Amino acid sequence: MNENNLEYLKKTLEGLGFGTKLNDVLETAIRREIPKFNLGITSQRRPLDTTDINAPKTDHLSFWFNFNRSKDSDMYFLNNYDVMLTQAKSTAPRSQNFDLARDHRVTALQAHKLLSGLSFKKEVYPRSREENQQQGVPSEKTPIWFKLSLDITDAYGNHPLRTFRPEYGFDLVETLGKYPLKGLDTPEKLKEAIITLQNGNYYHGEMVIGKKTVPVAIAANPQIKRLNVYDKNMIEIRDEVIFPEKARAKAVESQQSPAQDRATSQAAQPEQPWVQEPEQETGNKRGR
Repeated sequence: MNENNLEYLKKTLEGLGFGTKLNDVLETAIRREIPKFNLGITSQRRPLDTTDINAPKTDHLSFWFNFNRSKDSDMYFLNNYDVMLTQAKSTAPRSQNFDLARDHRVTALQAHKLLSGLSFKKEVYPRSREENQQQGVPSEKTPIWFKLSLDITDAYGNHPLRTFRPEYGFDLVETLGKYPLKGLDTPEKLKEAIITLQNGNYYHGEMVIGKKTVPVAIAANPQIKRLNVYDKNMIEIRDEVIFPEKARAKAVESQQSPAQDRATSQAAQPEQPWVQEPEQETGNKRGR
């Protein structure tokens, strides 16, 4: 058995947030030289939208790790793992396969956040360090937002993992400034909100909606470059409610557009020679 390889795999699992619970069964499988095997672990967690540390742990997560032995040596590799999230408030579980290299080593906690509909930001190497070194390119990390498209699945049964680089144009600070949030008027409070949202957590605060100040929970949505806003019962508050002036202006514009389009179309319509002129009625009527 390759002891260094075993220690590396143990550290990989620990670094991904799975602790040391699998160390003994992992060592047993490798000692038996099983060419291909899966190990599993389950955990109960509190829903990510709760602020109550005493809330029941109703989010059930199951993980399966897929190990393979090299055909040319005694080394084993952990290339990917599967996870399933079952929530008390959801009728159907959500599942995903995360490839460690392709998906930039998504951790257990990050997998929970992604399957719960949240987005997070972390710095990753866009290309492998080995490739950079071979081409003489310095290894530099890039901050990237991650989000799962939970409304669709691909040919492999996975939800597409969307990544948004800086050039995509999602500016969290600028986005926060567009919303009537209260309490972010100091650098310390603003920094707290930014870090909370970048880590893929809900930020709980207050927002002025209409003439009232109401408690809200907000989450970053890099895909559409805005915030997801929820009330105290975690019911989404739409932008039309938060920004009624914009909603009214958009409604007026949408009503005017069809009339303008018709006028433009009629004005630009060329004369059509094949259209027969309507017959004009004369005083003489044809009899039978």
